[in-house]
Amino acid sequence: MLTQKLSNRRIFVDILALLFGLGAWIGINGIYVQLPLLVNNAPEGWSLPAYMVMLVQIANLGPILYTLYIKYSSCIGDQTIIYCLLGSAVVSTYALSSLYDKTSGIFGEEHSTFLLGLMFITAVVGCTSSVLFMPYMRNYREIYLISYLVGEGLSGFIPSIVALIQGVGGNPKCVNVTKWNSTLEFETHYPEPRFTTKTFFLFLATCLLLCFAAFLGLNKLRIAKGERVRPLDCTENLPTDMNAPPSYKTNTLWTMSRRTYKNLLIMMGLVCFLGNGMLPSIQSFSCLPYGNIAYHLTVTLSSMAGPLAMCSGFVIKNPQIKNLQVLTLLTLLLSIFVFFLALKSPNPPLQYSWLGEMIVVIAWVGVCGLIGFIKMGITTLFRPDPGKGLYYTGVATQVGSLIGALITFSLVNYVRLFETYSPCSLLENQ
Repeated sequence: MLTQKLSNRRIFVDILALLFGLGAWIGINGIYVQLPLLVNNAPEGWSLPAYMVMLVQIANLGPILYTLYIKYSSCIGDQTIIYCLLGSAVVSTYALSSLYDKTSGIFGEEHSTFLLGLMFITAVVGCTSSVLFMPYMRNYREIYLISYLVGEGLSGFIPSIVALIQGVGGNPKCVNVTKWNSTLEFETHYPEPRFTTKTFFLFLATCLLLCFAAFLGLNKLRIAKGERVRPLDCTENLPTDMNAPPSYKTNTLWTMSRRTYKNLLIMMGLVCFLGNGMLPSIQSFSCLPYGNIAYHLTVTLSSMAGPLAMCSGFVIKNPQIKNLQVLTLLTLLLSIFVFFLALKSPNPPLQYSWLGEMIVVIAWVGVCGLIGFIKMGITTLFRPDPGKGLYYTGVATQVGSLIGALITFSLVNYVRLFETYSPCSLLENQ
């Protein structure tokens, strides 16, 4: 059976599709897992994640503009647009490796303009990939769509593994910098990681260059062209293997009560409000008081938890709605807990104990894994819908994420609800 499956596909084309999928989100995911090394030196400080989350929401202008473009014009094909997007991601990430620590003044305040500006370009690529990259894979046999999705999942997993290897060098130390005849002063010293942020961004840019080359291969290599579907008419494509299952299949017997339909959309909006908007913005305030190591482990392991939870969709075909409701309640409780820890910054419970570090890491990994599983489950339930279920799921995702980002950005930067922690404050006050 395995031999038959492998003989019915081209492994090299699988690799090209996987690398193409990797290019969707690896840029923004890679920048995010570098936050433990960026927040300590950026002028925005612990508020940097809130700025990044807000920019990712603004980057949703990319798919909106693309949708308007295909509705009113078609002078440039999707292939050319994808080349431009991947090319811009490669160039911006290579530039980021040299400019990420450069700042400039805006309205009298210093900001990480190069970091945030170049990150915005990679965010546009990621957001637009959902309406451009995956639909482009319709041009190939359905079996290669799975390879693309695996690559998209790895776009969060691979940067996290590399960031774990990189490390943060340990927790900060206080160095006495008191000058003669002066008051007692300490300076926070952050240990060096195994390799620099510049090296990490160069690795990301090289990965994106491979993704660009893979897409070029999908379009130019003969072996990849042979795996394209045969156009039947102007609106439908069928696989070249006529015995393969159709790429798009709806179930006309699909039924769901209106109440359940609305409840699932509300659940999707809520978990995206938490997972895409609120929680990433306050993660630094929730974790950094426990030390750099706790924050580093939280960011990297959380980035793995979501994609791994979504992979359960290959095993769990029909998730139970009641189970999803229970998990949503558990997610809400864990979110309240980590929000409470952020509110208690700079002095959260169990701050200087290994138990506190372990609890905060487990709580964050758990909530991110649950959010990934719930999103997968709700999408799976709407997949057979012959109507607009998946469309409304996408709307709920974007609305929830945007509201969460706006509210939390205001709480962090204008209400000043959260306080930063200085490792040397206690020594200076003695």
